[in-house]
This record gives sequence, structure tokens and C-alpha cells, in this order.
Amino acid sequence: MSKRFSTLDTTRLLFEHPNILFRMIERMDRNDARYIRESDLVSEVMDYSRNLGRADRERVRLAMNTDNLFRSGLIIDIIKAEGERRLVFQDALINLMRACNASLYQELTDARLRGHLVTLRDVRNRLETSSFSSADPDYTELRDDLNERVSQLIGLLRQNVLRMQTISAQLADLSGDASRAPEKYLEFRHNLFEQIVTLYERHIKPTLVFLNPDTRLPDGSNLFETLSVMVRLLEDHDDHSLADQIFRSSISLNALYKPIQAVAQEVEHFLRKTRRGMVQYNAMEHFFGQLRVLKDDTETLSLRRKWLEGSDFARANGFLVGLRSQPRPRHYAFGQSSSYYQLLFSELALRRNDLRRKAEIPVLQEVGGSGRGARIDVQRINQLYQWLETLDLRPTGDLVRELHGRLEGFIPGYRFPDLLAALNRLVNSPPEGMRVVTTNRFRILEPSTASDQFVYRKRRLEAASLDFTEE
Repeated sequence: MSKRFSTLDTTRLLFEHPNILFRMIERMDRNDARYIRESDLVSEVMDYSRNLGRADRERVRLAMNTDNLFRSGLIIDIIKAEGERRLVFQDALINLMRACNASLYQELTDARLRGHLVTLRDVRNRLETSSFSSADPDYTELRDDLNERVSQLIGLLRQNVLRMQTISAQLADLSGDASRAPEKYLEFRHNLFEQIVTLYERHIKPTLVFLNPDTRLPDGSNLFETLSVMVRLLEDHDDHSLADQIFRSSISLNALYKPIQAVAQEVEHFLRKTRRGMVQYNAMEHFFGQLRVLKDDTETLSLRRKWLEGSDFARANGFLVGLRSQPRPRHYAFGQSSSYYQLLFSELALRRNDLRRKAEIPVLQEVGGSGRGARIDVQRINQLYQWLETLDLRPTGDLVRELHGRLEGFIPGYRFPDLLAALNRLVNSPPEGMRVVTTNRFRILEPSTASDQFVYRKRRLEAASLDFTEE
């Protein structure tokens, strides 16, 4: 008697070594078939298990043996046709393997979508003649059938959305030859256009039409009209629980329209790309794929793998070199010390006093270029000096910048030489009880009304009674 595994052990081994069925499903989809040839399965198992240890190799080959798969119920039928054996696996197993790999999700075609719509219409017609009594087994079976079909439709559409959101990698594969054979770009673009148009017309557009609540179909109601009729029938017969459930399902289906619409826009944008744009697109998608692999490594059962192991990736890519040496953006935040708030409130009080004295602010006469007169200059400076005598000043570490801020925002006709005149006046005649200390540190001031820069020595305004050492 040959060794065999139970269904649980066989399934566990299949998921411990999923690449075997992943490749079989890819080949099945590529051939547009619903079966797997036994010769292909045997060849794939032998190639895969060749690099395993002896014990693992024996277990995999025994588990993936056709007789073991058939006895465990994972293969539901074996068809002999055209001199070969064709294996039909359980739909539940195939669908579960597809759920483990987003690239294996099948795009919904127009025929499959219309099949789901026709089924829901049939449920609606049966619901119109139903008794709506929980004691009627026909009605309870109809309820279960409705729940199952709506849930199945939502699951398929969500899988389809996830599959479409990985279309960037598919477009990169289709356009890979653009950077390798530039002399055949026109021919390549023609073939690429045909493939993408087929993808758009056969999969993306039918889904958009199916999920559009404004769609008008010649053979009857659309999806949302059908669900709306069923909700109304259930509410009229006081089955509010199921009515609310179907209504929430319709909202979920309606929310799937926008992500698929975004995919359609991405495809249309891709078709307008030039050869250089495709090369750049492929480069970004290539490195993004590497990051996705690093991210997938964190989605294991190991609780220690929470962060991307990206050190090798960063060293291998020139555009990331030196990224850590760049300074972080400086942020503005309130301080924690009492002196910080005293300084802030003092500044606000000074600015408020300036606003209150706005009527007293002198309007300095405009002076233009070298044609100014001595009388105008003297009058302008005298007006400025008179205003400075009434100006409230507090100790500051940078008198030049403080004066510039006070003058620029309040003196009409203010120009940069006015700052020099005001600074000269305060240096020679400082406010009572204060003194101006000139340091050997230089600062740069950029007036908003001029393109020049003013390099100046920093001056402190401090109380005369304090004894500061010069910086």
C-alpha cells in the first residue's frame, strides 16, 4: 500500500510550498483553461523539489502525486482527452491560492459580470412572488441565496480592484522593450497599444459600466436598480434586517467605482507617454517592486520583522546616497521657558503700541535717485528722528533687524537708507538708560523691496547698568 497524506496534511504542504500551484495557475490562465495537465504538474514538482532536502523532497512529491491529490479531494475530476490526463482542482483551493497572490486575480470580463447581473435579476423576480414568511422554506432558501450571491459579487469586485491596482507592474512588463530596442519603438508602440486597448476594453471598461449607477442597459435594469427594487420589496414586507444589509452592500459596490476609474485614467495617461517617459516609468516601477519585496518580508509570522531591511537597497541606488546627511526641515513651535513667553508678549505689546500710534507715523517724502535735494533729505531725516524719539524700544540682541522690522511695516515710503539713518541716530544717541554694543559678528539682511543684501555688524541694545562682555 502506497503512502498517502490526509487532506489537511496535503493542504498544509501545498501552502508551505505555494510556488508550485502559483505557476500552475499562471499557466492555466495563460492557456485560458480550467484544468492543469498532469505532465505539466509532474514536471513542475520535479523541478521545484530538486533543490530541497531529501525529507522535504519526498514529502512534496508524495503530496503532489495525482493519486494522493485525488483521494484527498483536492482534485475533483480527471479528464482523459487528446492522449493526456487533465486535472480539475477544487475551485475553493484555486480561489484561495489566488487570494494569496494578487497577481493571480482574474480580471472580470463583460460576460462574467452580466452573468452575475442576470442571476441577481432572477433572485429579484423570485422575490416579487415570494411569501416573505420565515416559516416558508422557499423564502429562507431565497434569503440565503441572495446573501451568498451579493457577498460573492462584492468579493470578486474587490479582488478585481486589487488586481487592477497592480496594473502598473503589468504596464511596465508590457513596455519593457521600449528601453532595450529604441530603433523598433514605433512597432513596439503599435503592439503595446493593441494589448492595452484589449485590457481596457475587455476588463476595465466593462467593470466601470457595471458599477456605474447611471448605466442604461437595453435588456433590463442595471445592478443598482436591481438592488434598489429588492431593498424596497423587503422593506414593504417588514424584513428590515435583510433590507439594511442589501442597502449597505449597494453602498460598498458603489464605493468600488472610484478606484477602478483611477486605474482607467492611469492607462489612458500611459498611452500618451513618449519613449523617454516609458523608460522613466519602468525604472520607477522596477525600484518600487524591490521595495514591495522588502515590505512583503515584514508580513510574516515573525514579530521581529517590523521594519524594512533597506540598507542594501539604499547602498545599491545612487539617488539615495547622502539622504540622511540632509538637514531636517526646521519647525516653528512655542518654547517652554517663562523668558520665551515674556519676550513674545513684549514683542506683541510693542507692535500693538505701534498700531495705536499709527496716526502719529510720519509720511516721509519720496526721494528718487540722484536728483534728490538737500532740503528734502534734511526734512525726511528730521521727521524720522522725531518719530524715533517717541518709539518704545526694549533690550534686543540684534538692533538692526529689530529696527528694520519696526520701520518696514509701519513707515510709508520707507527705504533702506532710512534704516541706516535710524541706526546711526540710536548709536550716537541711545534711549535713556540703555546703550548700544557693537559686536564682531556679521549678519545679512535682505529687504523685501530690494534685491540687494545688507551685511552688517550685529549690535545689541541693552540696559546701561548691566555689564556685558562683547561677543
